[in-house]
Amino acid sequence: MPGICSVDTSPLLYFYRIDQLTLLHRLFDRVLVPEAVVTELAKGKAQGVRVPNLTDYPWIEIRQIERRSVSERVDSLGAGEREAILLALDGHADWVILDDLDARYQAEICGLQVIGTVGLLASARQKNMIESVAPILNALEVAGMWLSEDLKRRVLELVDEV
Repeated sequence: MPGICSVDTSPLLYFYRIDQLTLLHRLFDRVLVPEAVVTELAKGKAQGVRVPNLTDYPWIEIRQIERRSVSERVDSLGAGEREAILLALDGHADWVILDDLDARYQAEICGLQVIGTVGLLASARQKNMIESVAPILNALEVAGMWLSEDLKRRVLELVDEV
C-alpha cells in the first residue's frame, strides 16, 4: 500500500507502545500527522501517558489542515480523527489510519481509503515485514487495545495463522 497516509492518535500510540511505529514508515511512502494529534499526544504526556516524541521520527510530517469542516458528523469526531480525515480530504493523503469505528465509517462515507492498526498488521504480514501477527495482537491487548475475539480470528485467518 504505497502512498501517503494520515494517522490518528490511537494507531500512533499503539504502534509506539508495542515498538512497531516504524511499520508505518515501511508501509507508506509518507506519514502525515495532523496538529490535533500532536496536541492530543502532548495532553497525554502531561497526564503521565507514555507517548512518542514525534521529532525522534524524521519520516513523520506534522501538518496543518486547510479546511476546518466537512460535515456535522465528521465535525463531531475527536479532534485527531477529524483532522486526519480532513488532511486526506484536502488531497494530502491516500489513506487514513483510524481505529475508532464511527470515525472509520465517516471517512468511508467521505470516499476515503481507511485502515486501522490491525489491518496494517495484516498488510505488514502479507508483505513479509513481520513474521507473525498473533504475538503482536497479544502485545496490543497488553498495551490496552481491546480486540474482539471475532476480529482476532478474522485477521489470523486472513494471514493464514489459524
